[in-house]
Formats: sequence, C-alpha cells, structure tokens
Amino acid sequence: MYLLDHLVHFVEKPEKLVETTREHGIHTVNGGKHEMWGTYNSLCYFELSYIEFIGIFDEALFEKSALEPFTLHETYKKKNFQNGVVRIALRTENIEKAAENLRLLSYEVHGPEKFSRTRPDGTILKWKLLHFGKTGQSLDFPFVIQWDGDDDQRFQELVESGVIKPHPIGDLQIKEIEIEVGDLSIAAEWGKVFGLEVEGTDSIRTIKIANCELKFKAVDGNNKISQITISGAQEEKELIIEGTSYLFKD
Repeated sequence: MYLLDHLVHFVEKPEKLVETTREHGIHTVNGGKHEMWGTYNSLCYFELSYIEFIGIFDEALFEKSALEPFTLHETYKKKNFQNGVVRIALRTENIEKAAENLRLLSYEVHGPEKFSRTRPDGTILKWKLLHFGKTGQSLDFPFVIQWDGDDDQRFQELVESGVIKPHPIGDLQIKEIEIEVGDLSIAAEWGKVFGLEVEGTDSIRTIKIANCELKFKAVDGNNKISQITISGAQEEKELIIEGTSYLFKD
C-alpha cells in the first residue's frame, strides 16, 4: 500500500516560510540540511503527511545531485529552477518489493538507497529512497520513501519534538493534489505503476490514495503540480506560495 508522504516545494528561503505560514495560522518548523545534496528545508505537517519547503545552500553539491536520474533535484533543474511544488513522495513499508515490481514493469529503477540527515536537535533521521522512470517521460513519477521505524513511533517523536503541533487555523489535512497534464494517459500509467484505480471523465481523472486524491486535469501547456487543496480550515482562503496555489477549505 502507498500513502502520500510529502510534497517537495522549492522556495528561495525555506526559513522564511516558518513566519509566512504562521501569519496565516499554519504551523511550520525549520528542518535541517541534506549535506550530501546541498539542500535544506522547513517542514509543515498534516499528521504524517507534510509539505517540504526546500532550498539550496550549496549550488555545486546540488548540481552534482541533479545528475542522478529521476531525482527531485534533476526535476527542479529540468524545470529551469522554477519554484513551486515539483514532486510527490509516496510512502511504503516495503520499498524493496516496490523496486522489484517496478523492474518487472520495465522501468529504470535506482535504489533503494539509504540516507540520513541531522535534525536541529542533533538526532539523526534515517530513510530509504527509490527513484524510477523512463527516458523521455513528460511528467516525473512520484518517488518512493520508507522511513526508519514505524509510523506510530515516528508520529510520537514528531509531536514530542514540536515538529507536529495543531494548526491555529484548524484541523488540517492534505485532501487533493491537482496536476495539470497535456495527456490524461499519464493518470492511467500512474495508476498501473502503483496499483491504484483511476476514475474520471475526458477532462479530469482521479486516483484515490488512502490519505489523499490525485486529480489530473487536461490542459494545453506544460505539465505541472498546480494546486494543493487542504481541508479542515476554519476559514476558506487561497495562498499563492512561490509558484503553487494552496486552497484551504472547511
């Protein structure tokens, strides 16, 4: 089974998002550095799903990491460093099995690989990553992640550390991710890859994950993740944050 784990949103200064979101009743904290990739982040959680606001602190390291196929770093570079949500990460409890299934489907698979970073409090966060795809794809697939430790344990640690706190604006949940595509067959391919049912019409297709929905919208133009709908807000509003729309609903 796959769950939405997080959204990767490139911004100029991740640390500034802590204050920006606080002004709108949304709890965000500074994260840490990915020393191997030249990036750093701030984090906004909705239970165990979250938005990762990510920026670059070392351009040389980032350029090196962007050479790795199907990574979020390569995606950002291919998009000419245009800020916004550029990738989706799905969580699994058996990443080795996921890699095996993807190879059977004839995709180019990289990983799983082990990674870690140091949190601001000095503790070490560990995870495995899996990237995959095919030459010439017009929209990069979600990458797959498996965290060290079970979800309940990780949730409790995040609460105790203050990373996860109630949002003043309401009991928020990431409900829907809108993806603009020039070809709706992309939705069918994503559904096949992850073993998920695809529903919809000639203009909109939907994939239901257990904790979120992916809505593919047919458009003329570039493929992109365009809007994130978040439910549970006490007031409805839209925030435009560096290239992506966040729509808050009740």
